[in-house]
Amino acid sequence: MEWKRWTQEDLAKLQKMARKYPTAQIAAELGRSLTATALKAHQLQISLRMKPKRGSKLDTGAPGTDLSN
Repeated sequence: MEWKRWTQEDLAKLQKMARKYPTAQIAAELGRSLTATALKAHQLQISLRMKPKRGSKLDTGAPGTDLSN
């Protein structure tokens, strides 16, 4: 298996897509495996956890949202 070096363009795309798209979609866009994508994000301290959509039950930043139920 041949390793593909991370370019500045790849890193910029990873940063831009992080927290907005699922890891599988980011990996596909970069032409990399899920593992390689997650590992690089971890090395760069980039969270891949998606932000909750506005208005969803998981959106803790929405005014009036009570998650104590």
